[in-house]
Amino acid sequence: MTDSTSPLHREAADPATPQARLAEIAAAHHELHPVIAGNPSCYPALIEWMLQLGTIAPVTPAPAQVTPAAAAPFAAAAVQATAATPGQAADAAVSALANPYAKPGQPSKRPRKKLLIWSSIGVVVLLVAGGGMWAYGAVFSKLGGASSPTAAVEKLLDGTAKMDLISLYGSLSPAEAESFKAPIDQLGTIAMDDENGDPIDMPELINTVVDSLNITLTGLELEAEDIEDGIAIVSITAGELTMNGDAETITDAYLEVVAPQLRLQQEAWGSDDGDIDSMIADLRESSIDDLNDLLPFTQTAADLADTLGHDATIVTVREGGSWYVSPLLTTGENILQSGSDNFTRGSLLAADDVATFDTADAAAEGFAEAVIAFGENGDYDDLAAVLPEAERRFLSLYGDALMPTDGDGDYDNLQITDFGVTPQGAGDTAHLDIDSIVIEGDGYSWPYRTEFSGVCVTTDSGYSSFDGCLDDAVWMKELGADSWRVLAVQDKSGWFVSPMRTAADVTGIAVKNLVRLSQDGELDRLYQ
Repeated sequence: MTDSTSPLHREAADPATPQARLAEIAAAHHELHPVIAGNPSCYPALIEWMLQLGTIAPVTPAPAQVTPAAAAPFAAAAVQATAATPGQAADAAVSALANPYAKPGQPSKRPRKKLLIWSSIGVVVLLVAGGGMWAYGAVFSKLGGASSPTAAVEKLLDGTAKMDLISLYGSLSPAEAESFKAPIDQLGTIAMDDENGDPIDMPELINTVVDSLNITLTGLELEAEDIEDGIAIVSITAGELTMNGDAETITDAYLEVVAPQLRLQQEAWGSDDGDIDSMIADLRESSIDDLNDLLPFTQTAADLADTLGHDATIVTVREGGSWYVSPLLTTGENILQSGSDNFTRGSLLAADDVATFDTADAAAEGFAEAVIAFGENGDYDDLAAVLPEAERRFLSLYGDALMPTDGDGDYDNLQITDFGVTPQGAGDTAHLDIDSIVIEGDGYSWPYRTEFSGVCVTTDSGYSSFDGCLDDAVWMKELGADSWRVLAVQDKSGWFVSPMRTAADVTGIAVKNLVRLSQDGELDRLYQ
């Protein structure tokens, strides 16, 4: 039960609370979802997301006099979304995402264009706008699925070309997008100052860059091929992209963030102000020249296919009845198609073969046992069975093709002789403190023993030994290696150790410490 007298509870229930704030509260406080759902200002897309999480009960039709008049359109929209076919529900979600502030019954004004940004262009928009803005984005990362694989790709490309972050993140697989939330939230807490010591307004800076860019697409053609139940490859068979922008605006925005850090770094290394000013001026001039040489940039689908050796492909997945783009599977598929013809795609693991764990520590032990089994037989299915949905899909489809083991491992008779971990945290994510994990057996005909404790490992293989910790190196310690932990996550099937969430969490910690060192002018400590 939540305290109905708390300020947060009252804010969640208040019809005057802005929709962006409702989304922010929903992202951070799942226990308030029933309160938010009862708020007349709660829009259908947010209701659908909470229904997908299972934190609110599906709405059933009720007599007209029971439903407040102001809430009726929203309740009806939620009922319609849950009662509709997957395609119809997805279309409703897309409409709500395209214009979440539309009045009930008002159609979205977003034009449905087929837009594309080629995978060969490395355009990454990093918006450090504070935890609240990213929490808002995190809600929409669960929404926006499409009714078909090609529609999912069109939505992604539309959002990317328009630099529409809500649409972009809403197009991605929720099972994968969740991995980015933790490091993004950490980045959202980072404050950066300009060279005058004033806080940088990152949203305004990003908007300045976005306004200077222009991306257009013509003649886009897509073809979809089902490769598994709920997984389809979308090939880009035709189209032309042109991207242009103002080189000076882009460079100045970049330097507004980088120059203060660069100045602090150079001062720490003993450079005087004159040399630093000259270096920054040279960097600005060369960056503008490089961008002017690149822009405008034009590429056709045919040219890209010649470069890649195959049509550019994007892999889509069906989750919760809607289609989303899978960055993880897209990476695997493009690597597969660019490799040897001898490489073949695997098959999804059957649902009955997926392991189930009721607790985070049980998931950790199951993961350790699966790693041992893989070390002995080289079978990726053993690993895939103990992973969350996103990693499971990737490993079962592309593990053996990208990292072949020939069905054989390097170790025999491995067993866990001691296992102890302590989960830390609450909710659906647990950081695992490793108390002691000991694995013993035979490797390359030699006795083998490895013990993990915290961030340290001791290995004795009979002919050599190793004893060390992640934070032994100064630069690793400065990046927060002593606080790195393996993450376990809970989804609808139970608890699983997540290598992807672990990597994302480690990245977030490292980046936060890197920015801290930069702001303090102590980057040189990484080289001690």
